[in-house]
Amino acid sequence: MKKQWIFALGGGLFLAFVSLMVYGLYFASDPKEIPSNLIGTKASNFHVITFDGQTVDLKNYRGKPVILNFWASWCVSCRQEAHIVETAYQAFKDQGAVFIGLAINDERSASLRFIEKYGKTYLLGPDDTIGTISLNYGVTAVPETFFIDKEGIIRYKSLGPVASGQIDRFLEQQLQGDTPVAASQTAGNDQQP
Repeated sequence: MKKQWIFALGGGLFLAFVSLMVYGLYFASDPKEIPSNLIGTKASNFHVITFDGQTVDLKNYRGKPVILNFWASWCVSCRQEAHIVETAYQAFKDQGAVFIGLAINDERSASLRFIEKYGKTYLLGPDDTIGTISLNYGVTAVPETFFIDKEGIIRYKSLGPVASGQIDRFLEQQLQGDTPVAASQTAGNDQQP
């Protein structure tokens, strides 16, 4: 009798587990769409010295749209998006868009090798050793990209590698003066900002 009870309990737990897995795979929301309380709020200012010695203060870029990308050399997804971010930078740098990439939890030498290997040329610097900037932005993983409008308001957040064209659509809106009225929650890879 005791064995039947144990088998019944084990079977019930197994069915509960399978049900939870099916729900997570087919009915739960997209994990890339983790909401951020920062959407629609003023971007937190930060000060960083880039890998090539330039001083970056976010507040100095008010009036320009900013793409703020958190990355690391050890991050596989960061490798996947490196050319997408660089291509967007090359397309929009002369129109006034600002791109800032912050390496988190990374050694300087590894970051520099990554920058050279993937041909990254925009403003690139390290977060501090305790990750103050990434903590202030609520970064949960890399890559994460924040889309900051000309008024310094965070409009979108992309968790995971940005999709080709995602940055372009946002910057085209910003540079044409079509700033979105309502803030979106999170720009997932398959969504338009």
